[in-house]
Amino acid sequence: MTQTGVELTLKGEFGQNTRNEFLPTFQMIFVLRGKLVFSNIDEHTSYGQIESQQHNLFCIPPKASRILADANDEIICINFSTSFLDRYLPNNHLAYQKLTSGLITEEISRLSLLNMYITPEISAILQRLENSPFKGFCDQLLLESKVIELLALQIAQFEQPQTAVQPLQLKEEELERMNEAREVLLNHTGEKLSLRTLAHMVGTNEFNLKRNFKIAFGETVFGYLNHYKMEQAKTMLIEKDITIAELSLKMGYKHATHFTSAFKKYFGYLPNKIKSCKLSLLIFFEDLSVVLENFGLLMG
Repeated sequence: MTQTGVELTLKGEFGQNTRNEFLPTFQMIFVLRGKLVFSNIDEHTSYGQIESQQHNLFCIPPKASRILADANDEIICINFSTSFLDRYLPNNHLAYQKLTSGLITEEISRLSLLNMYITPEISAILQRLENSPFKGFCDQLLLESKVIELLALQIAQFEQPQTAVQPLQLKEEELERMNEAREVLLNHTGEKLSLRTLAHMVGTNEFNLKRNFKIAFGETVFGYLNHYKMEQAKTMLIEKDITIAELSLKMGYKHATHFTSAFKKYFGYLPNKIKSCKLSLLIFFEDLSVVLENFGLLMG
């Protein structure tokens, strides 16, 4: 738990909530695999569920619910306080009003009536959260920045209703195929896979793959892949010592110029802009950590 009231739970099985029983909790819930169900405390009434590769933001009044999931499900839940929400979302914003609408009636309220898709951009942030310990003070600042970024992306999706998951749902067997197709696709970012080949690999046909993938993830197969590759490329440029030529090969481009063109089309700037700013960014964070350490000594 940070000083600003952000709590992160990774890949967990949820039973009774661990929040303060007298205060409402805001929960970002991202279901990477499996399914999560909301029910009241006695489990007689279900408030709904979130399927694989979906997310939503909830306001849960004290003692209002249980969050149920299987041990094998892969879920990320980020809890934060009312003060955290007040700091970054104006009280007159429609999203704020939607989230807090159930406080008077002590019922669960949610940002979006329909769950939203986990985009590759959101997925990249979640991967960063999963792989970071967040033990030190600077790590906690980074955690808070990522939570703010996720909040911004959730609000942006809320403001674009077409990004919400429509009532049309796939059968469990077809959803599993599409999840498998997604895994194959993302594990072969440096290789060229045709739709026909991908469809055969997961036991379906090209028509069903194109239709069902769009239903499951909100994007076309290659649109999703491009989104993922660009987000991964940006992360690698920031965090790793890699040349643009090396990165273009990893992303499946024969020529670096084709990669830089695709990168600019997606982000609006060339990848070498990140490389040229990287050193000064690292220096800034090193200086910041020294300042914070000295501040801690003074406070002690």
